[in-house]
Amino acid sequence: MRRETETTDYLHRLAQAEALEQAGINPYPAEPPHITHLTAQLIAGYEILRGSSVSIAGRMLPKRVHGGISFAHIEDGSGSIQAVLSKDQLQDRYELIRDNFEEGDFIGVRGILEKTKTGEISVWADDVGMLTKALRFPPIEVTSAETQQRQRYLHTLVDVEARQRFRIRSQIVQSMREYFINKLGCLEVETPILDSTYGGAEARPFTTHHRALDTDFYLRIANELYLKRYTVGGYYEGVFEFSRDFRNEGMDRTHNPEFTQVELYKPFWDYYNMMDMAEDLMVGLVKKNTGTTKLPFGDQVVDYSRPWRRLTIYDGLRQKLGIEPTTISDTELTSLTHNYGVEDAQTRGDMMLKLFEALWEKELIQPTFVMDYPTDTSALTKRHRNDPNLTERFELFAGGMETMNCYTELNDPRDQRKRFEAEKAKKDAGDQEAMPFDEDFILAQEYGMPQQAGIGISIDRWTMLITNTNHIRQVLYFPTLRPK
Repeated sequence: MRRETETTDYLHRLAQAEALEQAGINPYPAEPPHITHLTAQLIAGYEILRGSSVSIAGRMLPKRVHGGISFAHIEDGSGSIQAVLSKDQLQDRYELIRDNFEEGDFIGVRGILEKTKTGEISVWADDVGMLTKALRFPPIEVTSAETQQRQRYLHTLVDVEARQRFRIRSQIVQSMREYFINKLGCLEVETPILDSTYGGAEARPFTTHHRALDTDFYLRIANELYLKRYTVGGYYEGVFEFSRDFRNEGMDRTHNPEFTQVELYKPFWDYYNMMDMAEDLMVGLVKKNTGTTKLPFGDQVVDYSRPWRRLTIYDGLRQKLGIEPTTISDTELTSLTHNYGVEDAQTRGDMMLKLFEALWEKELIQPTFVMDYPTDTSALTKRHRNDPNLTERFELFAGGMETMNCYTELNDPRDQRKRFEAEKAKKDAGDQEAMPFDEDFILAQEYGMPQQAGIGISIDRWTMLITNTNHIRQVLYFPTLRPK
């Protein structure tokens, strides 16, 4: 029955488009409308604009017909306002407009701004034009998750909360960009998406083939190694890029194969500087977009006020297991990983990190800097100044998920070569997410890469946190889906 109704409405609207054409009205004109005001400006400035001739344009909402007069609201993105269409004003055109202009159409209205008898601010039309004829009836609501994700335009068309979610996402990006440029003095740059190698993270890449070069290329999994090359090349003020990255991995509540992050590299900083920056950036951003530092996330409340907790990997294991990570034997450590269901850990550091994640990750609801990762889990990170078995790295967790990753960057090409060799050994042993050896990156380091800290911040997950959304697909306008 629903499909029959949709087909009938579609045919009806096609007939309306033909009727307009027969009357000499193009249902899809090229000439743009003349617009004097947004609808919100008319509402806010009514006392000044009352009695003036104004022109608006937008999508037509449901109309009400009462004989020789019709009422319809026009929505333009800033809000909506009622348009009054009367036979007295429109004369012979009234019936044509009444019968062929429908909900969902984009129309332009020119008329006098006045109130109706009921006190509603309205544009009393003396001219109405068709801008785009909609051939399908807009839905009243979109409740199916399948439809929301495959036809996001329908979801945001009818769901104001969903539409606002994506506005907030855009505002998050804009706020970060302004902070990095205006407060940190950094330069926004670009790096390749297609590359003959891949690196900057432990992940499986997507592979494609370049016909002209007859060479396989990879889609970027991270832009880290290219951004560091910028700092070798003289951009000592710091560089950043908002990047779409691609990882050929599983999909779940917090992972999509195509995702957005921003990476920032700041010479002459370390990971402590970056922690301070991250707190300042995100606390300001949360307050700017919500007016508070305490936000609901699921059935929890996350408090973003400073200072944020700092927890090392070793201290986390000490608290949960009562062990001493620096002296525990490999045999005892292996036994613990089996007890807690940790799999695929090839090195001592891997075991410790995965144990920590199994024990702590879901508990890290309040913002927490998880610090000082084992060296064999962090191939691009400078060794800790107090313990060579650790690195100067943190990940920020909030809402039970990782939202940032930061290093004091490894800039010793001799050590970097050893780390890449260790990654190669892991790959040869079957770890398909280990990093490949990047000889060109080592070459760049050998020309001198300044001391620096680098950070990657997930735009998707921060949008989830700020909008209280429990699945990454709901903050991606076009999530990755299995083709129909």
